[in-house]
Amino acid sequence: MSTISTVIDRFVNYYTALDNQPQSAMTALYHPEAELIDPFGSHQGLFAIRRYFTHLLVNVSHCRFDIDTPLSDEQRFVVTWTMHWSHPKVAGGEALALPGCSVVTVQDGQVIRQRDFYDGGEMLYEHIPVLGWAVRSVKRRVRA
Repeated sequence: MSTISTVIDRFVNYYTALDNQPQSAMTALYHPEAELIDPFGSHQGLFAIRRYFTHLLVNVSHCRFDIDTPLSDEQRFVVTWTMHWSHPKVAGGEALALPGCSVVTVQDGQVIRQRDFYDGGEMLYEHIPVLGWAVRSVKRRVRA
């Protein structure tokens, strides 16, 4: 099995059960100098990425990903996914689904850079009472 295939397998295994992962799994997946970028910010280094995930998952009821077959070359892969999650303070705790995509660069058998693309409004802002109304209104106007 190639290095990229091994990293892809670890990535898929990690994210398909994100809310049940031990910290050691993140250490095996991410390079110490990894960078994670998503619509909410940039996180440089394993410590910062670990802190970010800890903060995101602290009150989540569940969080897992359905991951589609990745496209890859020797040092990069792209994968589309759907995140299934719920949080007691978001949408009354109901189960939500969010589609997205990750572009991942591998170095020395670990993720060195991950850029996640998804709609932050759909994930969070649309579920905040007044702000949600405004975000949904803007989206409707753009589509019209």
